[in-house]
Amino acid sequence: MTIMMHLAEMMASHDARIDHLIAAQITDEQHQDFGGFLRSESYHVEPRESGFGLSVLIEGYICKESRHFHGAAVAQAIRNVLVYMERHQRPDGCFDLSGCNFASPPDTAFMINSVFNAWWLMEKRCDEQTEWLKAPVLHFIETCAEGIAAGGFHTPNHRWAISACLKCAAKATGRKEFSDRADQYLAEGLDINEDGEFAERSAGNYNQVNDDQMIRLFIATGERRFLEASKANLEMMFNYIDPDDSVFTNNSTRQDNGRKVYLNTYYILFLLTGYFLKDAKLARAAEYMYQASRRHGIVPNGAEWLLLYEDLDGYGSQEDFDLAKVEKYSRVFPASRIARVRNGKYSWTMMEDRPNFFYFQSSALTLYLVIYSNICDRRHFLGEKIETIDNGYQMKSHAAGWYYKPFWPNLPNTSDWWAMDNPNTRERVQGAPLDTKVSVTDTGDGVDVAIDTDGIDRLPFRLEVGVLPCTVRGEQFLMDGKAGQSITLMNGAVELSTPAGDVITLSPAFCEHNVLVRSTNAYPQSTEHFTIYMTDYTPVHRVLHIRTTPFARRDLRGSSEKG
Repeated sequence: MTIMMHLAEMMASHDARIDHLIAAQITDEQHQDFGGFLRSESYHVEPRESGFGLSVLIEGYICKESRHFHGAAVAQAIRNVLVYMERHQRPDGCFDLSGCNFASPPDTAFMINSVFNAWWLMEKRCDEQTEWLKAPVLHFIETCAEGIAAGGFHTPNHRWAISACLKCAAKATGRKEFSDRADQYLAEGLDINEDGEFAERSAGNYNQVNDDQMIRLFIATGERRFLEASKANLEMMFNYIDPDDSVFTNNSTRQDNGRKVYLNTYYILFLLTGYFLKDAKLARAAEYMYQASRRHGIVPNGAEWLLLYEDLDGYGSQEDFDLAKVEKYSRVFPASRIARVRNGKYSWTMMEDRPNFFYFQSSALTLYLVIYSNICDRRHFLGEKIETIDNGYQMKSHAAGWYYKPFWPNLPNTSDWWAMDNPNTRERVQGAPLDTKVSVTDTGDGVDVAIDTDGIDRLPFRLEVGVLPCTVRGEQFLMDGKAGQSITLMNGAVELSTPAGDVITLSPAFCEHNVLVRSTNAYPQSTEHFTIYMTDYTPVHRVLHIRTTPFARRDLRGSSEKG
C-alpha cells in the first residue's frame, strides 16, 4: 500500500488560517484592541484566541513549507499581536476567556500549550531572519507560566492542561518551581477509568483535549504512563464512531452533548500516540480518521506536529486499517453507564438514567426514544442498569407514587413551607408502583425494542421518537418532518428518509389516546427534531421494529395489535 503523505494539504489549510488571521487583525494603532483578531460573528476580540493566533503565525513564518515563510506581512502581524498580548495580559500573567473565565490559569495554559508548538519549531528552525522572535516569545511563555503556577482550576481536564504547560515551561525556562507545581496536580492521579474514559465523559471535546495533554506531558517528562492513558482513551473511541464518521456525543456531561462532531480532531492524536509508542496499528487508525474527515470536506489541523517530527507524516499508513474495529462492535461501558453497538451501516446506543435512553443511527439519519410515563415525581422511564441479553441489552426501572402525611403530632417550628425539611422529615404514604422493562435486540437489519410494564393500570403511556428533519411517509400520508413539529401515529408503519438515501422504518405504530401533556421537569419536545408520538395505557406490552430498509408501498400496513 502507498504511504499516505498529508503535510502539503495540511500546510495549505494552515496557510489559509494565516490569511484569515491577517485579514481579521486590527491594525489601527489607536484602537484599544490593536493587534488582536476581530471575530466577524461577534465583533469581539478574544484575548486567549489571540495567543492561539500568534502560534499559527509563527509556525508559518519560520517554516519553509509555508508560503508565508519569511513573509513581511506575517512578520508584521506577529509584531502586532505581541503588542496586543502585552497590553491585555492581566497583572498575574494570565489571560481572559471573556465568556466566563477572567485572569484564567487553565485557559492561559491551553493557549501557551499551543504556543509551545511554535516555540519548539523555533528551537529547531530559527535563522538570522527569525531569531528576533525568541526573546519575546520566551518572555511571554514565562510570564504566563508564573500566573498559571500561582492560580487554580475549575474542571478536571484543566489540571492536565496546567500540568502539561508547567512541565514544558520548566524545561524552556529552567525554573524548577513550575515543574514542582505541576507535580502537585499530577499527584492526584489521572482521572481515567478502566473503560478508558476520562471523568467528564466528553467524546466530542474533552476526551481529545485530555489526550492532547497526555501527549504533551509525555513530551515534557518522557513518562510512558501518559501515553498509555491516551492510548486507552483512543482505543475506547473506536466504539464511539457512528456510521457517518461522526462521534457519539449524547452521553457527554459537557457542552458537546448532542453536537455533530467528526473525527478530524482525533487524527493527530491517534498518529502521535501511535508514533511515540511505536504502535503502527494505532497510527493506521489515524489514516482512517484523516480519510473520514476528508469525506466530509474537513482537513484536520496538526501541520505543526508534522513539521516538528519529520518522519511522522505517513507513519503507519502503509498498511490498511482493520475496519472491523469501528464497523462491528457490541460493548458495555459500566462506569460510563452506556452500551454501544455497531453493525455495519447502523449503530445503536442504550444509556442508563437518561430520559433519552436510546439512540439509533442509520448512516447519517438519527433517532432517539423517550418513554413518558408520569407517575408522581417521575416523568420518564429511567433505566437503572444495563443487562446483557441474547443479541442485545435491556434495562429496568421502578417508579412509585407517594403522598406526604401531616407532621402531626410532631409539628415543625415554622409555617414557612420552604423552610420545612419535607423530603427528609415528613412521612409518606406509598402509592402504586410502575415497573418498566425495555429490551433491545439486534436483528441484523435493525433492532426490536420490546417495552413491558407492570403495576399501576390506566396510566397514560407515550413513546416519543425524535428524528432529525426528514421525509415521513405512511400508508395514508406523506409529509416533511420539520424540526419542532410532531405527529401522533395511529397504526401501521412509517418510513423516515433523507435526500441522501438514508432510511429508517418504524412499525407497528399504536395509539390509544392523544394525551400529550408534559409536566414540570419533563424532557422537552425537541426544537431540532421532528417528534413522532405513539400512545397506550398501562399495562403496556409493545414491540417496535426499527429497520434500515425501506418498506415497499404495499408493505406499509402494520399491525396495531398489542404484543
